[in-house]
Amino acid sequence: KTYFIYVVFGSLYFISKVIYYLCGFVGLTGVILGLVASVLTIWIGIASFREYTKAVKSIVHWLAFIGPLFILLYSPLHMTVRMGIPVFQFPLEKLMILLIFESLALVQLILSVLMHKKLTLKRRPK
Repeated sequence: KTYFIYVVFGSLYFISKVIYYLCGFVGLTGVILGLVASVLTIWIGIASFREYTKAVKSIVHWLAFIGPLFILLYSPLHMTVRMGIPVFQFPLEKLMILLIFESLALVQLILSVLMHKKLTLKRRPK
């Protein structure tokens, strides 16, 4: 169940960017970055689930943590460079986009910790 939620939140990166694009808040570059974030996190979520069913070393589970962490750190930097102003001076619609994107990444970070915990509990001898 945790893996499924992780994948669903991964798809929300792209879906939210498409909605913002249709409303005129982001450009095509923003949609492409949302697509890249979605594809990577969905792939990592599926690979983590496969790794969980085999109960092998948790390499992909670490990627499940690093991916959203990268998004969490990269998004404000990217928006600041593209817009040329600091984050606290963003227009309200841009700030809301950033907060939603960061919230998705934060939820995925929490889910990745839970996924790793499930894997370690599964591998523990009874």
